[in-house]
Amino acid sequence: QALTKAYNNSGLLEQNRAVLRAADEDVAQAVATLRPVFNWSAGITHNFGRSLSPATGALVNTDSTSRSLALSAEMTIYDGGANKFAIEAAKETVLATRQSLISVEQNVLLDAVQAYMDVRRETETVALRQNNLRVIQEELRAAQDRFDVGEVTKTDVALAEARLASSLAQLEAAKGALQQAKARYKQAVGVNANGLSTPPSLPKLPASVAAAQSVAVRHHPAMRQIQHTIKAADLNIARAKTASGPTATIGGSYGIASTN
Repeated sequence: QALTKAYNNSGLLEQNRAVLRAADEDVAQAVATLRPVFNWSAGITHNFGRSLSPATGALVNTDSTSRSLALSAEMTIYDGGANKFAIEAAKETVLATRQSLISVEQNVLLDAVQAYMDVRRETETVALRQNNLRVIQEELRAAQDRFDVGEVTKTDVALAEARLASSLAQLEAAKGALQQAKARYKQAVGVNANGLSTPPSLPKLPASVAAAQSVAVRHHPAMRQIQHTIKAADLNIARAKTASGPTATIGGSYGIASTN
């Protein structure tokens, strides 16, 4: 339940999901460069004027209106593979971003587990400190009774009182640590820590440290993210090399204009 709440309430995951959606849009933009591009423009101009007629000597209107409409289309038919490299690089960037999101998910869940275990530990520590305080209070009471009958000295009572004061200080420190752990839990999970149950047993671990390292190198999202990032960089280098080569485009335009 804690892991589910941490996953659903994480603003960091929402942020990285938005980054992934933006990377997906980059692929769509790269694909669009291979498709025809259509442009259009339209305009209308009205001129106001009056002029003196040479024949009659009277003022006449010389108003005129001009209208225009233009359509054009253009499509790249050869670019040395630059657009293809751009599409593949964008796809590799998306894959790298996905692995980055998985890495963030792991960190969010790890923080939730750590916060959960911290609350459990500090709760047990407070219980131990409280039990220890009760024991020392009984010892102080016994020392006071023995002092009253003359079996121990005032120094023995003072030592018991010092142990009680130390136990009280340790209990307050444990309570403060518990409140800090609960605050970290709420930050990581998004809800208050109430009645946390005993966690399940640990999963099966690799047989050795070397085996664990091998699994991490092959499957950790950070490693896969770097691999996709390297592929994207190589594709962008190939794309840059094609920039000095020839390109060919095909296009056409149509326009009409009228004046009256």
